[in-house]
Parts: sequence; structure tokens; C-alpha cells
Amino acid sequence: MLSALYLDGPLSRKELSAATGLSPSAVSQSITGLVQNGLVREAGKADSNGGRPRTLLDINPTFGYTVGVAITGRALRIGLFDLSCRRIQVVKRALSAGVQDIDEVARELGIGIRHLLSLSGVHDSALTGIGIGLPSSASPHQAIPWTSRKLESLLGLGIPVFIEREVNIRALVESRLGAARGVGRAVVVQIGLGVEASLVADGTAKRIRDWGHTTIDYGGRSCHCGARGCVEAYVGASGILERSLELPGREFPTEGNDFERLRTLVGSAEHCADARALVQETAGYIGAAVGNLISLLAPARLVISGWAGQLLGSRFLPEIRDAATRQGREHGLSPAAVLLGRVEVDATLTGAAVLPVLGLIKRGTALPRAVAGL
Repeated sequence: MLSALYLDGPLSRKELSAATGLSPSAVSQSITGLVQNGLVREAGKADSNGGRPRTLLDINPTFGYTVGVAITGRALRIGLFDLSCRRIQVVKRALSAGVQDIDEVARELGIGIRHLLSLSGVHDSALTGIGIGLPSSASPHQAIPWTSRKLESLLGLGIPVFIEREVNIRALVESRLGAARGVGRAVVVQIGLGVEASLVADGTAKRIRDWGHTTIDYGGRSCHCGARGCVEAYVGASGILERSLELPGREFPTEGNDFERLRTLVGSAEHCADARALVQETAGYIGAAVGNLISLLAPARLVISGWAGQLLGSRFLPEIRDAATRQGREHGLSPAAVLLGRVEVDATLTGAAVLPVLGLIKRGTALPRAVAGL
């Protein structure tokens, strides 16, 4: 019931019974306890086709608070959220040694949490957990030699720490707040310097291992993994920018960050035939690659996210949809079900804050534990 309320709420008792398969009496009995506990609240009334208005129920956003952490280079971005994933405050802490030094991570995270609580006026006993988004596999920081249990021990806060890959976090936040909300099964593709994908089903996300290193062009371009013709070599921003250097008759910028370089390339498609051909070909590769995922996994929606995915999709989504639905036509997914992600601003930070909420839901009626040592 808590999962249904969190993913699809607010819902009436009747809707909860239909969603969970529980009898109306079992739903009412459990809801009474959850309302008394404070984890569920009444959230208004809804018309009932001529009958008495139905009482709507939802997760109580002020039952507790979560901390979301996004790791970016040599810094931690730390946010305080309520249970509805409303962002309250965000602070940033530098990491002189990077994420490899868990002692420094624990120290800076503890300082950041204390600062957040001070700024927001939230009592430490209201914290329910900490969620941390790991950098994507294309990051040089991918091998992080610490676990949630180790970090919990070093922090000494008495609350659980949840660690998850960035692509899974994006999938969770899109299923909760974005383009995959309201469906039981979706695939979220993250396109940045590299590419990754995650299958989200019933509120749980699982990375589709090495999808970016499946073959899309046998004997094609070399990939950093050592193979040839990988999806990542054609769809990831690094591969796209590398191919742009081979275009005849025009020099694209090699200075500046990758986002600016790719944005320049996509913008040049309006007036440069070579650039247009390259990005249209890339859109076709994206469509074919995600079409394979559609055929294999039969999602109700496929969501394209990540900074490079947004840049390309904002201009070439029709071409991507066409290629995807042709490649995955056996599944019969509608072109309209191939969507751009809707939670791009602070998606990793917000998604990390979702992890403790899911943990709280799994614990059920367990109250937040008092935090020691703050």
C-alpha cells in the first residue's frame, strides 16, 4: 500500500484495494494504523460518481526528511528533502582527495548535514536516511572502494545510508516524478559521455548491464572498452564529438567543455549539411539501440535522459522515435511512448533522496530513529 501511495498517490481506499489486491477491510485496518502512526495522511476529497466523496490518502511529506547526495568530480552536493521529494536546502562541500578517500567523504558529508539542519530548522531526529548517487560508469571515479555500511559506521548518525548508480537513480526519479510516472515497467536510458540504461519495474530500478557495449555496427568504430562497433562509440557524447572531428570542410571547436561542444554541433545542424547528417545518423543509432531494448524488455515507456540525450532529443526526438519503433516494432510500442526525461535539473540529487524513502516504505511503520552524534 505504501508503494502504491508513493508511486501513484493520492489514492482512495477503494483504489488502494484494487491496486494491491487486498480486501477493503484489510486496507481500512492498515490505513487506520498508518494514519495514526503519521506516515499516511488524508489528502482531500474526490467525487464518487454521485455517491459520497471519497477520501484520498497520501504519504505524509512531513513525517520525516531525507538527505540526497550527488558526487560530481571533487565535490559533494548535499540536499535536504521532505518525503514528497521537495527540496528544502542544498549545500556543497569540496573533496580535496576525491571520492576515493572515504574518511574525507564522511567528514565533509557530516559537516554538510549539520549545516543543512541548521539552515532549515529541521531536528536531527526527523532524518530517515541518506541516499548517495554514484557517478556513471563512464566517470574516472567509477571504482569507489567503500560501501554504505562502512560509511554508516564512519558517520555515526544512526540512520541508514543507501548507495546507488546514477542511472538507477535517474530511473527511480523518472518513475516517481517524471516521464515514467504511472506505469509499472519502463526503461530509462542515460546518454552523457557514455551511455547506460536501467529497467524500472514496480518502484525498483536495475541497471541493464553493459548495454552501451553491445554491438550496433559489426566491425565498426573502436570503443574505449577494446571492442568495435559498440553502442557507446556511436551514441555517447565522446563518440559523437570524435566523429565530428572527421567531418570535411568544417572545423568544430575542440576547446571548452563537452556540453558546449556538443551543443555547438547540434546547433550547426540547422545550416551545415555535414553536421546535420552526423546528428541525424546519431539519432538513428539511438533509435535502433533503444529499439533493441524495447524488443527485449517490453516496457510501457522508454525515457531518454542525461545531458547529451536531452540535447539530441530536444532537436531530433521524431527521428529517434521513428527508428526506435521500427526497430522494436514486434513489441508494438507507440512512438508517443518514447519520451524525453522530465527531471533533468538536479535529477541525481533528487533521485538520491528517493532511496531513503523507498527504504522507509520497505520498513513500513518504523518511526525515524533519533540521530546520534550531530
